[in-house]
Amino acid sequence: MGFLIKDLSRMTNFSPARIRKWQERYQIFAPNQGSNGYWYYTNDDYRVLRNIQQRLARGQKLAEVMNLGRDALLTNPLTDEFQDEEWRIIQLIKDARFEDVGRHLDEYRKGRNYAEWIRQVVQPMVVLSGRAWESGFLTVAEEHSFSRWFHSYMLNTVESVQGDTLPDWMITVFPGDEHELGALMLYCKLRMRKLPVRFTGMLPLAELRRELVGQGYRRVSISVVMPQSTEKLRQLREDLTRAAPDVKICFGGWGMRSRNRLPKDANKKAK
Repeated sequence: MGFLIKDLSRMTNFSPARIRKWQERYQIFAPNQGSNGYWYYTNDDYRVLRNIQQRLARGQKLAEVMNLGRDALLTNPLTDEFQDEEWRIIQLIKDARFEDVGRHLDEYRKGRNYAEWIRQVVQPMVVLSGRAWESGFLTVAEEHSFSRWFHSYMLNTVESVQGDTLPDWMITVFPGDEHELGALMLYCKLRMRKLPVRFTGMLPLAELRRELVGQGYRRVSISVVMPQSTEKLRQLREDLTRAAPDVKICFGGWGMRSRNRLPKDANKKAK
């Protein structure tokens, strides 16, 4: 499924009427009509429209831009948010063609060890899906559908790996943060090394506290994707330490890395 004309309008600020008029006059887009009667535009149509927008903003006349034609606007973008291979993956995700996404990941796993594969192939794809959602190319439903599929796919890659001892290392997510895929990738890397780990996903604070108590954990790694204030991190550490004083508590993830890049005064304000 592609973009409706209102989606293109939202992403470029061109009115639907203007986009429709350009299509009628110049046949610059290549939409397909769905069974419901609506016209659906592709990623390539967006790229063409984005190129038109940038060229008009730089002072080119509309007639000059349209005379370039669709192929030239596709092959000679002024800037492009994604590479061709990234556009292909985004379209696969958008169309829910997850078997093809899986085959892509499987192919790139050849010749790489597991950790390299996650770092070089899997993690960039997860980041790509987030960028595509932020840019409006993927809807919330499409991104969530991909996340659910990805969760099952990654667990299947380590399903046959058996550890020698009971789990004493919990991999979880900061309570309230719904972004679990970073923690899942960490869990899979550790599981592939046959380390005694357990992945819980995101647990509410009370449930996380209960899980820590009396389960024999020695360490808990908490993934932080949405940046949290110093005070919230401190409160969670203290809360969990009171519940399980012998458990080592570690924070990591994108939210911590982005936090570390903040200027010192910004970190102070976050407190």
